[in-house]
Amino acid sequence: MRHVSIVADEWGNHLDPTSYLDALPGFAADLPPGARAFATDPGHYDFFGKRCVKDLKLRSIGFVDGDAELRFGHSCWKHEEDLTIRYLGLQAIHVDLDGPQDVILDEILPAAPGCTHEIACLGGSLTVTCRDLLADWTWADCPEQRSGGLGGRGLGEADERAADAGAEAFRRP
Repeated sequence: MRHVSIVADEWGNHLDPTSYLDALPGFAADLPPGARAFATDPGHYDFFGKRCVKDLKLRSIGFVDGDAELRFGHSCWKHEEDLTIRYLGLQAIHVDLDGPQDVILDEILPAAPGCTHEIACLGGSLTVTCRDLLADWTWADCPEQRSGGLGGRGLGEADERAADAGAEAFRRP
């Protein structure tokens, strides 16, 4: 990735989208409309948010009429929705996955004929070049969500307030 920093060490993955978020206002207008809407969504890089791509799980890759479609399943302890991304006017797709397909982070950049979307996963990466993309979040009917996630060990109200306060401290001004 050009801007998003992902550094793995013995303690885990250290993620920092700050450089991407700093550069995004300078090239957002060059992104096609769907890609721009997805990349600039305020929840996209909010690690505590329900629409952050971090921790989604790649479920399938499909192709229809010259387009590609990636389906991502929710993480029960974090998300309430699944994500489907349809890549319109597919130019290329490069898949280099040999392990877990949990999303770490992603980066969308302008490129001919529209944009590239690089998705880093625990077990590799995917890069798609297309004319535009459409991101669609849909409610996930998950038994673990209904029980509070993590087998019924969801956050209590006080813990949720603390997590929200921590997320607010991390958010950019």
